[in-house]
Amino acid sequence: MKYTRLLLALFCLGLPACSTHYFRKEWRQWTPPAEVQRFPRKSEPIPNVGGKLDGRWEGRWTSNRHTELFSRKPEGGNIRCVLTRIDPYRYRAHFEVKWKTFTEYYLAELYGRERGNNFEAKGSFPVSPVFGTYHYRATITPAQFSLRYDSRYDSGTMELTRVR
Repeated sequence: MKYTRLLLALFCLGLPACSTHYFRKEWRQWTPPAEVQRFPRKSEPIPNVGGKLDGRWEGRWTSNRHTELFSRKPEGGNIRCVLTRIDPYRYRAHFEVKWKTFTEYYLAELYGRERGNNFEAKGSFPVSPVFGTYHYRATITPAQFSLRYDSRYDSGTMELTRVR
C-alpha cells in the first residue's frame, strides 16, 4: 500500500517535468538558425512555417479580478507561446504561463477566421476541474497577439509580441 502511494506521488511530481520538456523543445525548434547555440538533434526537425503567424511569442498576462496582496495593482505574470497553424481556421497555441514562482503549461486550439493579415479567434477550452473552462476572444496580427479570457475563477488579458 505504501509503495503504491510512493509511486503515485512520484508520478504526480514527474508530470510537470514532462510538459516543461515538450514546451522547451518546441520553443527551441522555432529558434532562428542564427541564434542556435548548439547543433539540433536529429529528432528535432526544423518546423515548416504553415502560416505568417507561426512561431514564438512572449509577453504578459494581467488579471482583471485579482490584485496583488498589499496593493491595488492587478495580478499578472510573464507568458510565452508557440503558435502553429493547423489549417486556415485553427491554430495550435502552446502556452507557458508564469505567476510568482509557479509555471503552468497549457495547450489550446484557437478557432477563428483569417481576415487579411489578421486572425480573429473566439471559443473556449477546458483548463482544469478547479479553474473550469476558459472562454477567449483573440486578435493576432503578424506583430501582436491580444487575447481576452474569462472563466468562473478569473478573467483578464494577454498581450504578446513576436519573438524574432
